Amino acid sequence: MIRLAAITRSFTDDGRTLEVLRGVDLAVSAGEVVAVVGASGSGKSTLLAIAGALDTGFGGEAEVAGQRLRGLSPEALARLRNRSIGFVFQSFNLVPSFTALQNVLLPGMLRHGQGEPIDALRVRALAALDRVGLAGKAHARPARLSGGERQRVAIARALLTRPALLLADEPTGNLDAVTGEAIIRLFGELAREGTAVLVVTHEERVSRVASRVLTLREGRLS
Repeated sequence: MIRLAAITRSFTDDGRTLEVLRGVDLAVSAGEVVAVVGASGSGKSTLLAIAGALDTGFGGEAEVAGQRLRGLSPEALARLRNRSIGFVFQSFNLVPSFTALQNVLLPGMLRHGQGEPIDALRVRALAALDRVGLAGKAHARPARLSGGERQRVAIARALLTRPALLLADEPTGNLDAVTGEAIIRLFGELAREGTAVLVVTHEERVSRVASRVLTLREGRLS
């Protein structure tokens, strides 16, 4: 589902070149939960952006959902993300003027040419909200939700299109202990249903459902 080989990524800051990733190899298969842990600034989010076809300025080879990322057009990358990848961002990325339900519906509405009826999308969006414990908040806007509730809306949105691959960036960082445990269990359930799950986090508790726990340190994965 994900195959990264000899991935390098550098950034330039004030004329200096900063190596964030140095020859990273990573494979995640369907049915796996793989957790990548590391200190803040270790490159975890950069690794996730490459795996999610958001960052194309890397060296090495990357294949996601059967497609090699090298050489894909921006349009092809966008289609890959919309059809095969679910994202849970640390910053939520919710549309403030949309309700929770509308935010969850958004990826389905962006699927051009697939012709899925809005009523069917709505049923799945409500089911996704119910799965993260927010069935009663479907018509609330983000400003009326707590940080933890916003994170759960973001997770529901990631689940709407039934992605083959789920990528999560610090998904439990804004959740209380009980809700965080429920989301971690949900990742395990998704893997048992055949989804490949890659989580980057600094929390060791995610390892309870992970097939593997890898450490990113000084740009290298071990």
